[in-house]
Amino acid sequence: MDLLSDLLETPEISPKRVRVAAAIVDFLIIWIIGFGLGLLFGQSRTGISGETGYFFSIHLTGIPAILFFLSWIGLMPVMEGMTGKTIGKRVMKIKVVKEDFTDTTIGRSLARHLFDSIDCFFLIGLIVASTNKKNQRIGDLVAKTLVVRG
Repeated sequence: MDLLSDLLETPEISPKRVRVAAAIVDFLIIWIIGFGLGLLFGQSRTGISGETGYFFSIHLTGIPAILFFLSWIGLMPVMEGMTGKTIGKRVMKIKVVKEDFTDTTIGRSLARHLFDSIDCFFLIGLIVASTNKKNQRIGDLVAKTLVVRG
């Protein structure tokens, strides 16, 4: 009977702080890839800017920009759609599932991540997640997904 009750048990919704930590890990990985591509192939600019002091910027175009975009697609929607986890989610022991707690798909994961920039803008995603019981951000609401422990 314990096996049956384990199978029927609903997964626990992931706390917002765990999701934020996973997002930070994923962001750092993507940032390192972008910075590395920028150092190798990008057009860099340095100088002194008024009162703010020294600045450094990297601009990616062409093949390096496509490589960066493909790395984002591979690490976020594809990996998450196939396994339910990005590297950050794997580290934090959480995963993405459909609202019925079945495995997610690459399409749903892509829909989730198309809203990442909106969710990050003025922390809108965190505010939206704080206003509902399932801690769903805008991307989750659109894709009809949940983030659970596991």
